[in-house]
Amino acid sequence: MSDPYCYAQAFIEPDQIDWMGDGVLGQLITVVLLDDLAQIEPAACALTAAQARDLGFRLLTLAEHAGRLTRHRKEDQ
Repeated sequence: MSDPYCYAQAFIEPDQIDWMGDGVLGQLITVVLLDDLAQIEPAACALTAAQARDLGFRLLTLAEHAGRLTRHRKEDQ
């Protein structure tokens, strides 16, 4: 990554809703990436519940894989 974002925040704002394809209102989840020193503009996006679930699943999958790689490196030393 070229931008030094250090952490992410996720939250729900009750007034941030979107019409789904079937005419039903859907609550959006806001995700914001920030840096420690506020030297770069925050990056933000609004996700549907399905998109947030998909992102969460992908993050958990990557965390599990990273954990296995870390254990293998410790065993090789």
